Amino acid sequence: MSLRTLYQALLDSETARLRVIARLWHIPITTAERSDIAAELAASMAASQPARQVLESLPPDARAALDDLLRHEGVVAWATFARRWGEIRPVGPGRLEREALWEQPISPAETLWYHGFLYRAMMIDDQGLSREVAYIPADLMLYLPPPPPLRLPDPPATTPPPFVHEGDDALADRLAVLWGELLQHGARLHEGRLPAALRQHLLQRLGTGENLLDLLLILSEERGWLQQDERGLLRPSATEAVAWLRSRRGEQWAALFDAWRESRRWNDLAALPTLRLERKGHWPNEPIRTRQALLDLLGRLTGGVWYALDAFIAYVHEHLTDFLRPDGDYESWPLRDARTGAPLSGFDHWMEVEGAFLAHTILTTLHRLGVVDLGSRWEGMPPDRFRLNDAGTALLEGRIPSVEPPAPLERRADGTFVVPPGRRYELFQLHRIAENDGGALYRYRLTPASLGRARQQRISMERIITFLEESCGTPLPATFRVAIERAYYQGSEARLSRTWVLQSRDEALLSEESVRPLLRERLGRKAARLDGRDVAQLRRHLLALGILPDVEEP
Repeated sequence: MSLRTLYQALLDSETARLRVIARLWHIPITTAERSDIAAELAASMAASQPARQVLESLPPDARAALDDLLRHEGVVAWATFARRWGEIRPVGPGRLEREALWEQPISPAETLWYHGFLYRAMMIDDQGLSREVAYIPADLMLYLPPPPPLRLPDPPATTPPPFVHEGDDALADRLAVLWGELLQHGARLHEGRLPAALRQHLLQRLGTGENLLDLLLILSEERGWLQQDERGLLRPSATEAVAWLRSRRGEQWAALFDAWRESRRWNDLAALPTLRLERKGHWPNEPIRTRQALLDLLGRLTGGVWYALDAFIAYVHEHLTDFLRPDGDYESWPLRDARTGAPLSGFDHWMEVEGAFLAHTILTTLHRLGVVDLGSRWEGMPPDRFRLNDAGTALLEGRIPSVEPPAPLERRADGTFVVPPGRRYELFQLHRIAENDGGALYRYRLTPASLGRARQQRISMERIITFLEESCGTPLPATFRVAIERAYYQGSEARLSRTWVLQSRDEALLSEESVRPLLRERLGRKAARLDGRDVAQLRRHLLALGILPDVEEP
C-alpha cells in the first residue's frame, strides 16, 4: 500500500492545523473549505523555494528529526519516531488556535507536525501486517535536500581480559559425532522429536545442553545432512553429509555458520532460557531477519578489539534500539519472564528482552560457532567481554576461515585411537567400526562387538585396516593387525569388565532372600558380582539385615 500524497495528507488534517501550516509557510488562504485549503497548500508547498525557506526556519532538533525521517526514505514506525523525537499533543481546534500551541511546541515531532512536514497513517508492511507510521509525502520529499549521512560513534572498546576463552570450530566435531551416533543407533522421529532416551544419551555423549542439540539437529535436517531412510530412521545422508565430512576444515566451519545464518526453523530469540511465550503459538519475530540484524550489529565491531558486554548492550540500546523490532512495536509481543511469569511488554523491558538476547546469543551461539572470543577478569568467572576473532571476521565477510589442517589420527599402545579436533571424517567413520572409550568425545577403541557390527554392515577387514593406516599415517603393527583379524572373524576371546563385588565373611549372606536376586554371578563361596545400578538397593537390604558395609568405589 502506497502512502498518501501531500494533498491527501493535508485533506485528512483538521482545518485548524491547515491554517497553522499556511501561517508558518506564509501561504495566503483564499477559501474556507478544507478541501480547497488543502489544494492551495499542496500547490504552494510542493516547490523548491518555499520548502527551502521553511526548512531554514526550523530549530536544530526539529531539523535533526526531519533528517532522521529522510534517511529512512521518509517512513518510520510511529512508535519509534515518537520515542526518539517526542509526542504530539492531542488537542482540539479551539485550544490550538486559542493558545497558539505551534508557537511553543513540546517536541521536535510537534514542530514538524505544525510545519506540515510530518504526517501519520496506517500502512501494510512487507509481511502483510498493518502498522502505524510517521511519514513525509513523497511529492513533498522531492523538494527537500538529502540529509547528511548519519555518523554513529563506534562501540566503546575496553582493555584485554586476563583470561581468554577462544572461539573455535569444535562445534563441527560435535556435529560429526551426532551423525555417527544416529548412524549407530538410528531413531524414528515422534512429532518431530527424537525419543527421550536417545536424546538423553546424545546430550551426555556430546556434552551439550538441550538448545545446542536442537540447533545441530535442525541445521542438519535443513541442509539435508540428516534424512529419513526408507524405514523412517533419521540417518546421515550418503551424499550431503559425506561431502561435508570430506571437505576442508575451514569449509566445514563456513558451511556450519551459513547453515545457522540461513536457518528458517531455528529461532535464536526462542532459545533464550529467560523468556517464554504468554501462550502457545509462534514466536513474534522472523528468525532470519533477527539473525541478520544481529550480524549487522557485529559488523560495527573492529576485529581483534575487545568490548565490554554491558557497554556494547548499552551502545545498542542508545543508537540502534529497534534492531530486533524494526516496527518499533514494544507492546504486542506476548513475552513473559520464564521464572516469574511477569509480562515483558513495553519499552521499559528492553533490557530483559533485547539486552538478554544480545548477551545470551554472544556468549553461547556465536561463541560456539567460533565467531567471537570471550574474556573474563578472573579464572572460572563468567565472561564479561568479547571480541570478533579472525575467523568471525572472515565468516561475516563470506570468506573461508584460515585454519590449520588437523594432525593425523593417534594410535596408542593399548589399541585406543585418539582423534585430533578437526578430523570429522575420522570421527564419523570410527562410529561404524569402534566403540567410544569411556564417554570421551575424541577417544575410540576397537572391540569384537564393534568389529562384528562393521562386518554386519559389510565393511571388509581390509577396508578397516586401510582406513586406520591412512588416518594414522603409519602402518599398523603386525600383532595389532592379527588382533583385528581374529576379533573380526572369531568374535570375543577375552573380556575385561569393571564391576561391583559383594564379599562377605558369612557365605549365608549371599543366599539371603532379599540379596540373592541382585547378584549376577557367584565368584566363589563368599563373593558375588552385581551391576552398579543395583548397589543402592543392595545397601538398603544390607541395612535392613543389620549390616553396614564398607564401600570401595571401582
